Amino acid sequence: MKALPGHDVTEVDSRGWAENPLIEAAKEADVIAISNRPLPAKVIENLPRLKLVAVAFAGIDHVDASSVKARKIVVQNSAGYANTAVAELAVGFMISLARRVVTNANGIRHGESSKPGTELKGKTLGIIGMGGIGKEVARLAEAFGMKVLAYDRSNGIPLKDIFAESDYVTLHVPLTPETRGLVNLERIRGMKPSAFIINTARGPVVETDGLLFALKDGLIAGAALDVFDMEPPLPEGYPLLEAPNLIATPHIGFDTREAVAAKGRITLDNIVKFVGGGR
Repeated sequence: MKALPGHDVTEVDSRGWAENPLIEAAKEADVIAISNRPLPAKVIENLPRLKLVAVAFAGIDHVDASSVKARKIVVQNSAGYANTAVAELAVGFMISLARRVVTNANGIRHGESSKPGTELKGKTLGIIGMGGIGKEVARLAEAFGMKVLAYDRSNGIPLKDIFAESDYVTLHVPLTPETRGLVNLERIRGMKPSAFIINTARGPVVETDGLLFALKDGLIAGAALDVFDMEPPLPEGYPLLEAPNLIATPHIGFDTREAVAAKGRITLDNIVKFVGGGR
């Protein structure tokens, strides 16, 4: 790497690796660059030279927080790289749910007539989390003529009101102890029966069992999920995939050519600045 004279760079594909092979591969590393593979405590604690974890991803919940904190290891993510990609997917989900795109696409293959849908214009969108992605979703939604209700930690709108008033609730928060299970059966019961939930954030922000019950019991009109309580590929028989009125995709929100290129640039910039003393 020309930008890092005097430094050796080793590339490995560690997908599916257990902890010990990863420790062996990285035991001399001062810097590790990862995407969304887990970096558990055992690995971190057995890399004595590690000073920086450069995450080519927005979330860092897969890096053991207590271990890096104890060692004063710097963790830097690629914030902002997928704002457009994820926001566009969330809006695409809204359109697909409103116009029943998946139902109609499947139906035409079986000789069925059209199933009527609804329009986004005039509907209320509740956005949970107003970081870069949430703000971009709001901008796009307003272009469709939607009313936007936004919630974040500095916003005074109660979550109860967001869920009660929204025709669509879309999630754009990181996974933290406070946001884990934020969307549960109790909150879903407070939604309109005609409302939809969209999750392109982190799977555990939504309680799987609560959402499954709500969809099967018709408490809400449907949901669209790009993330789950485990990383896809999902096992055969995964319960949520049998739920009615569900659109499910295998964590594609970040996966555009433009976003992947951007996260690479941001990650490399973070590494160069760090080893050059400019963190």
